[in-house]
Amino acid sequence: MKIGDLQDYHKTITDTYDERSANHDKSDWHRTTALQLVEDMPPRMGDSVLDIATGTGTIAFHAASLVGPSGNVVGIDLSQGMLAQANAKLSTSGLRNLEFIVADAEHLEFPPNSFDRIYCASAFFWILDPLATLKHWRNLLKPGGCLGFHALPETSYVWVSEVRNVLANYGISYVLNKPTGSVEKCDQLLTEAGFRKINIREEKEGWFIPLEQAKSTWLQEDHFSPGQHPNPLVGVPDDILAQAKRDYEARLEELNTDKGVWNDISMYYIHAKK
Repeated sequence: MKIGDLQDYHKTITDTYDERSANHDKSDWHRTTALQLVEDMPPRMGDSVLDIATGTGTIAFHAASLVGPSGNVVGIDLSQGMLAQANAKLSTSGLRNLEFIVADAEHLEFPPNSFDRIYCASAFFWILDPLATLKHWRNLLKPGGCLGFHALPETSYVWVSEVRNVLANYGISYVLNKPTGSVEKCDQLLTEAGFRKINIREEKEGWFIPLEQAKSTWLQEDHFSPGQHPNPLVGVPDDILAQAKRDYEARLEELNTDKGVWNDISMYYIHAKK
């Protein structure tokens, strides 16, 4: 990807999360899923920990309490808004083993073998090159170090899975969630990246949403498309987009029940060792 395109992509990420930063700590779901990722593979006293896409620092603060004064934790994020919230909390926490810095998860500048644990909660779908990034993260782990991250199946979020299926009929690739689309794909990615003792646990969850609300989720050209740039709808003729949208709405009508359209939000909890 050209430098200008990468900068545009990063701006999409920072704008998105800067806007969410003030209310991010109000999300019980994000906090619960993030902490569960750590509890499934907790750091030890004295460990060095990297929290990728730390947001307001949910994992970072928890990890800092677990590693103690002899350990250290670094939280990285592209969003200045998120990091401002994290640093505000840090300033009153009394912790001396934690720091937050602005950094790109795919191009980190830490030395090899720096960390005992690396975590990445609810952000891997933004990665443009999943395999190269996993290799990069593995290089940052110490021998025997562990990686834990969330990933999304292809079925997660009806406005992703059904949009992708409809667009594929017109030769348009919408990659969101595809690299981690199944347990087999996740295992293959991690194996190719050199990880071992791979554990992938799926947490199934979801809810019904009203049909008209589901229809309103059709992908627009000005929406962000995590994992690819530019948006896959850029340059697609209007008549094709109009027909694809009609196909999408028809598909949702097929899926509709007396309770609404089922929206699957299942997620993988993935852990592996170097």
